[in-house]
Amino acid sequence: MSLLRWDNMLDGLAPLISRIGTPDFGPALMTLLHRFCGADLCSVFTLAETKPGVLVAESRDPEASAFARVASLRYAQRYWRRDVAALSTLGRAHRSVQILKRPARGIRDVEYQHECYTEGSVTERLSLYRRGRPSIIANAYRERDSGPFHPAQTQAFADLALCLHAVLERHAQLLESAPPLTDSAALARRLSESAALSPREAQVAALIMAGLDQAEIALRIGLKASSVITYRARAYQKLGVQTRAGLRDRLDALLSPHPG
Repeated sequence: MSLLRWDNMLDGLAPLISRIGTPDFGPALMTLLHRFCGADLCSVFTLAETKPGVLVAESRDPEASAFARVASLRYAQRYWRRDVAALSTLGRAHRSVQILKRPARGIRDVEYQHECYTEGSVTERLSLYRRGRPSIIANAYRERDSGPFHPAQTQAFADLALCLHAVLERHAQLLESAPPLTDSAALARRLSESAALSPREAQVAALIMAGLDQAEIALRIGLKASSVITYRARAYQKLGVQTRAGLRDRLDALLSPHPG
């Protein structure tokens, strides 16, 4: 790789590195992968005890962000063990990063292909695999209208792989070492008791505090995304807040022990 190109990549990595361990990490990763690899969506999974967890799920298009998150959750919950190519590649990724390109048409599991690719008009996936603590799987996706990844974009993904893995690993470690999230069920009960929220309003507010977005909440509790938005708006109105940060501050004040 030329020095000029490496300088450009370092310049692109800087905003991502500055957001390690913060809620802005996912959007910064999406920006980086689009800039250098032409990705339309991205996801990152961590693997602990053979069970994947969703670390990042983003889209360049805000309207497609819900699909990115729901499809990632579906993959982790339903299809991980059926993705033979991923399992095989991860098995070889003990000593070095492994890169795999996979077109949607090459996926023979019809149900998996439909729910994780066809519904989001995804045509191809580029993946990075590395075993470790935790093991990391990072994916960049191209939508059908964009066409497959060009050779130069595939090469850029490979060029980024080692640095990208180090950044993702550190982000995952920081999140793992962060103070544990409040138990959402217990928080929901306390909100119902002390803040006059309905059970659904309290449940949605508690899951927001656990870091879930509206698509993840809808999938978790079996509601339409529009219903989640409604319950969130009602909870925010009753609590007198407008943002997630405001919600956290309000709950800290509401639920903290009073002196004396």
